[in-house]
Amino acid sequence: MFSEAWHRVAGQQAQLHPSVEVVRQRYRGEPWYVLREPFSNSFFRLSPAAYFFVSRLRHGRTIEEVWRECLELYLDEAPGQQEVIRLLAQLNQGNLIQSDLTPDAEMMRHRREKSRNKELRGKVMNFLFLKFGLLDPTPFLDRTLPVFRPLFNRVGFGAWCLLMVIAIKFLFENWEAAWDRTEGILAPSNLFLLYVCGIGAKFFHELGHGLVCRALGGEVRTLGVMLLILTPLPYIDATSSWSFRNKWHRIFVSAAGMLFEFALAAVAVIVWANTGSGTLNATAYNLMVIASVTTFIFNINPLLRFDGYYIFSDLLEIPNLYQRSTRQLKYLLEKYAFKCRIAAPVAHSTYEGNWLAVYGISAGIYRIFLLGSIALIVAELFFGLGIILAAIASFVWLVLPVGKFFRYLFTDPILETCRPRALGIIFTTLTVLIILIAVLPFPLHARAEGIVEAQRFSRVFSPTGGRLEEIFLAPGQLAKSGQPLVRFSDRSLDWKIEQVQADLRAGQATLKNLAFQERVRLKSVQLKLQSSTERLRYLEEEKKRLILRAPFDGYWSAPGVNDQVGTWLNKGEPLGVFIDPSAFRFAAVVQQKQAADVFFQSIRGATVRLRGRSDKKIQTSNLRRIPAEQTRLPTAALGWRSGGEIEVLSDDPHGTASKEPFFLLYADLDSEARSLYAHHRRGQIRFHVGYEPLFFQGWRALRQLLQKRLKF
Repeated sequence: MFSEAWHRVAGQQAQLHPSVEVVRQRYRGEPWYVLREPFSNSFFRLSPAAYFFVSRLRHGRTIEEVWRECLELYLDEAPGQQEVIRLLAQLNQGNLIQSDLTPDAEMMRHRREKSRNKELRGKVMNFLFLKFGLLDPTPFLDRTLPVFRPLFNRVGFGAWCLLMVIAIKFLFENWEAAWDRTEGILAPSNLFLLYVCGIGAKFFHELGHGLVCRALGGEVRTLGVMLLILTPLPYIDATSSWSFRNKWHRIFVSAAGMLFEFALAAVAVIVWANTGSGTLNATAYNLMVIASVTTFIFNINPLLRFDGYYIFSDLLEIPNLYQRSTRQLKYLLEKYAFKCRIAAPVAHSTYEGNWLAVYGISAGIYRIFLLGSIALIVAELFFGLGIILAAIASFVWLVLPVGKFFRYLFTDPILETCRPRALGIIFTTLTVLIILIAVLPFPLHARAEGIVEAQRFSRVFSPTGGRLEEIFLAPGQLAKSGQPLVRFSDRSLDWKIEQVQADLRAGQATLKNLAFQERVRLKSVQLKLQSSTERLRYLEEEKKRLILRAPFDGYWSAPGVNDQVGTWLNKGEPLGVFIDPSAFRFAAVVQQKQAADVFFQSIRGATVRLRGRSDKKIQTSNLRRIPAEQTRLPTAALGWRSGGEIEVLSDDPHGTASKEPFFLLYADLDSEARSLYAHHRRGQIRFHVGYEPLFFQGWRALRQLLQKRLKF
């Protein structure tokens, strides 16, 4: 409630600057007040009690008098002296209050330098998303607004939804072609067109923000350039919408850019799907990718301070979500870890405090993940630039925050009463973490995708060309060795047999005549009879093969064979697999990154979990490692096309040719869990290969990633 520095401000007089605009807003049913300074377009949010204090500041009344009046009316909610000092300092820094006191030139210079340094620090911390204002777009927006204003209603939203449905229909119908084409989206020959389409899509996006903001009465004074990951793109400043009373108006302005961009992507999908190869088709494809993918990655994501962040903040009715979440985490650390009794709460309710804490942690984790992903992608295209980008980002987002945190530990006045405890907790925590991560050994595991295979199985093919006439044994049923499975028919084969038999009868008749007449031709006729006999034997064997029989005791898996009855099948066409169910093994596909752990260390055990029954851990035995590199998967189910983890070549029609070589490993499965096994059922095998500290496990994984992606 009281402050030792109160005497410095108690006798002074101040008031809000005449140019300051005040807007009353409601958050979760409570009134709040937003101060807007139109020249700098800065905003400041006040609670009712704080606004009651600020609004009563007048020349002729001291700050002490106004504060005591607040105590009488708002005893519980009234700001304390320390809070009043902080509030006045913030308003003064934002040029929101004025005083008749003689200005201190040194203080004004210090304030300007502090403001510039704060702005510079903000740009450095957000160096991937820098903004530079260029001109005033108001005249252009006012001329364009009459064209789009009729769409800003329910009818326009319905038309937008219909356009989305049509675009999604075309996209699903041409999904394979769209997916296959993504491999060339970052090709050097396509980068210029991709960048041009990006500029067009982002201009349309920013146009949506500006038009909706103007339609709802807001001001749009800045059109500029934003360096998004060092790529120049247009942007419009529509922050005047923050002062709108209606939160749905604020949400509409924030969402307008995405609505416009999705509409552009939908039109591009329709054009791409209905045009042939050429410049128009390529432009439409690039537009549909850039206007949809970047919107999902950046704009719609509330963990980055773009459109989704402001929409999320308004839906939760928690303004300044990012800054206050950081302060909330700091408060939780001070109160519960450092036991600081004067720690000032940030949230006004438990609901708000929980959201701030969850958001602060999530945004920090996602920021690090996004940085690593961006640096890796850029390094793949431009190695040197990616390394520089990663170095700068590591310094800005890791080194600087750590340095700032330790400066806070050693110098922040709020920790005066608990600094020894704070330092002890932090250094103890760091010591424990170092021991846990770099010293203590943890189990080292490797995983690999694979399939269940019967140890004895035979692929069943059509033995000869013919029409599938009859199925003797339904797929999935047990059969004895030699038992008929299916029967084929081939009328041409019967005709050939009849023709050969006729040739044999004619030859035998000729042979009898030669016995009494000409003996010279005897040898020739005998050779012809021998040839016809061999031909007849071959054709009869072919006819026997028209009945497909079980090669051994077991059952056969033949999905879809019932639909093939009455159709002609060529010789060698697959009909299914015949399986011996007495014993199964697991065939694992070991990728390059796991090869060192699996092939060069002693495996201490391995367990398998099958898709759909991950709760059941299956023991294995008799591991057999095949050291030769493989390039053909045991089944297409393990490749990307069928939802597996192995990247396959896009031009392989079977989906089994892997993009990178791999190794095979076989392990016998426990016979007690035989009821879970099905030939070619997918699963994952987990190898226990020893113990190693987490730091070395992570360092090896990072090196493997760099070697794979950057050849470094």
